[in-house]
Amino acid sequence: MLSHLDQQPLDPFRATYHYSNFGYTAGAVAAAAATKMIWEDLAEKMLFEPAGMTTASYRHADFLSHEDRAHIHHRFAGNRWEAVYDRDPDAEAPAGGASASLNDMLRFTRLQLGQGKLDGKQIVDADALAATHVPQVIPGPPSSPAARAGFYGYGWNVSYDDQGRARIGHSGAFELGTATNITFMPGEDLGIVVLTNGMPIGVAEAIGAAFLDVAENGRVTVDWTGFMGRIFDQMRAAESPKVDYAKRPEIPAPAQKLTRYAGRYANGYYGPLTVSEAGEKLSMTLGPADAPTVFALTHFDGDTFTFDTIGENANGLAGAIFTFGKDGKAASVVLDFYDRTGLGTFVRN
Repeated sequence: MLSHLDQQPLDPFRATYHYSNFGYTAGAVAAAAATKMIWEDLAEKMLFEPAGMTTASYRHADFLSHEDRAHIHHRFAGNRWEAVYDRDPDAEAPAGGASASLNDMLRFTRLQLGQGKLDGKQIVDADALAATHVPQVIPGPPSSPAARAGFYGYGWNVSYDDQGRARIGHSGAFELGTATNITFMPGEDLGIVVLTNGMPIGVAEAIGAAFLDVAENGRVTVDWTGFMGRIFDQMRAAESPKVDYAKRPEIPAPAQKLTRYAGRYANGYYGPLTVSEAGEKLSMTLGPADAPTVFALTHFDGDTFTFDTIGENANGLAGAIFTFGKDGKAASVVLDFYDRTGLGTFVRN
């Protein structure tokens, strides 16, 4: 994955903000390589052990080894919650692969509030830690003159309240069933850690915001659950497909002979794609050779088929749009779910 990141379109360095788990991972891997260690060992040696975070690890296997661990829950239609997934984040461990107990996360927060010192011991250089807590880039300018800018530090969201007090925080979440939030105010020596085993719907953030609201104002002044819930609903809606493939045309244009779509297609970013025809049905195979994923293709309209998206960013049905060449065979196929930055075109070999 890291070897393919250079194909992503880039904006000016350090002048723009983009959220990138694997970009963050690349930085951590580089830091670990400079010490001739792997990231998981480096974090354990430099942070977890000195901070007394005995349960913390960047290895998914260590998380699974705990008999008393959270089982992540995803929300399905009808507000039905089920623990059906296991999210293995090892590939992006530095960005989203840490697991720990609540007590250990509270120790981590005390470290942040203590300028790198915990239990009288300096674990992280105070100046280096302070740099992570100050604005480094503006994720998005204010929407109006009356609006307030939000900032990003090194791995932290940075904001300021009406009295100018710094508020540092970040959420961590898997759509498959985990939502967490850490928020702290260095000037007040106050922070809160919220860990949940349900997919992100704003609950973790609402609990943290309500706690700090009471601390600052003596009472809850906003319906934080409703407020955060609407924000998360809007974010989820923004990620929905541009085409609603659940609504098939009443009179769809017919597909061509299925054998004309079958074949092997190349893509420098995602790797090869194989489209197969069997029993008057199409399917496509994508992913690593040792663990490929097979998707059923269902005719939608003309040379467009649909497939069910999977994984962390799944959002329902997506399109596989074929384009034909002069030889009567499909020359390429665009998977729109994978084409958000223009990298989703697969060309027949």
